[in-house]
Amino acid sequence: MGAALSGCSCRPSEEQPSRSLRPFLQALKEAGGVEKCPDAQGNKRFLDLLDNSFLELELYRRGRIQTSPGVEEVGNSPTEYYRTVGAIVALLACYSSAHDEEFGLECVSAGQRGPMSLDQAPGKFINMGNKKTEYYHFCENFAKHVATEADWWGMMIFLVIHDVGKSDEFRKVVNDTLPPHQRTHDHDKALSNALKNEELKKQLLPSVMNLSRAQQESISAGFATNFQLPQLGQGEIACINFRGLLELERQHLVNGTLHFYFYHSIFDIAGASCSEKFVFPLALVPVYVGFTSAMDSLITKLLEDPHIDERTLYFNFLYTNFQKSYPDYEKDFSTLCKSIVFCHETGLATLRVLAMTRNTYKNPAKVTELLLGDIQQLVQELAGSPVGPQIMLYYGPDLLRMGLGEDLSDLSGQNMMHALEALAHLYRKARKTLALARSGDYQYQLNVAPLVTIIKKAGSDWKGGRQLREMVAGANIKNNALNTEGIVELP
Repeated sequence: MGAALSGCSCRPSEEQPSRSLRPFLQALKEAGGVEKCPDAQGNKRFLDLLDNSFLELELYRRGRIQTSPGVEEVGNSPTEYYRTVGAIVALLACYSSAHDEEFGLECVSAGQRGPMSLDQAPGKFINMGNKKTEYYHFCENFAKHVATEADWWGMMIFLVIHDVGKSDEFRKVVNDTLPPHQRTHDHDKALSNALKNEELKKQLLPSVMNLSRAQQESISAGFATNFQLPQLGQGEIACINFRGLLELERQHLVNGTLHFYFYHSIFDIAGASCSEKFVFPLALVPVYVGFTSAMDSLITKLLEDPHIDERTLYFNFLYTNFQKSYPDYEKDFSTLCKSIVFCHETGLATLRVLAMTRNTYKNPAKVTELLLGDIQQLVQELAGSPVGPQIMLYYGPDLLRMGLGEDLSDLSGQNMMHALEALAHLYRKARKTLALARSGDYQYQLNVAPLVTIIKKAGSDWKGGRQLREMVAGANIKNNALNTEGIVELP
């Protein structure tokens, strides 16, 4: 891919819009919309317009594409292409709604969406089509950050390129320009490295090069944080993941840069279920409302205390939902929190464990008790103080929440004890694979989705924390060549 996009089959055509979202929105409308024409074939003119306008989109369906840590699609799969198209449509829907059109909300809520349809459960409760006021409020708030058509266009480019780092081809070109210790399989870091290099931008990201210098700097600054908003509220990210945020220049906290970066995660998730058969995204209340609230809270905390450290920021963020979920235990917990050592270690670990259950576990005092006991190694991992890279369990919240099974009251604490022992064992297995890691100054992602799949298949027969511990005991871990990502494998 020496000239990565020169081999692209797409070429700018005469049908290229001036830098406005309106022609793309019009093409969607002319196809008939989500209820009449939900698939790719029916929206061919819209997709051709995208492909002819943004050459980077070809990267999503050429060669091997990484969909999550340790997992790749078969060669030339269009999976990530349609997910990206879905994210773009989610932005266009917001654009439409911000201009007082009903078409936008229909794009992200109407149509035959199985259990997520407006008249089905759980869709009737969490599909934003049944929360019209909240959806329009979301669009109004986003529109405050995009004052001009050029701003909307910049956000469009943001979504066009946001996952190109998943392309093996793209990462190879970027990594070949870097010394060995700086190479990565992290798709966001690969994109960030490309955005910092003028020659790579010209070669790989021509749409970015056509933006203003200020817009280019904004996109680059956002991806340089490497922060994962969707994993924040459920305690999934490692503490080191906050470092990029804390190093961000203050101007980017107030000029919209960080807002754009966080909003891109929301549009990205909306498009996650899109495919060739259904190219329209899905707006869900927990994402559009929940993540927006998390975003605003986090930015407020960063502005209030520019010198805050990553552990304190993580603790303070999780503490808000902890207070709401556990008012009876909060008084005793707050007494322990008078110790900064407790806050930064066992306290933070407690909040992360509870957040991983979505604060549905009913015996929070037992979590603290167990973490103060014989599993200090787990506390070090969760509090970001291990020797070596910090480990993030990708799908870790699903593993713990579902792994606990039905006994969330757990009066004896035995269920949680076995589950925490399982997590501790998993961290130990991962830590062994990192004994020769090149440095300790990065986040290693371990994909535990294969374990989650086993739990889902077991259904009501799953026996809770004890079975989780037994399953983890037989698991192995396979890392990539750079020891930056791994995936759990079962015999």
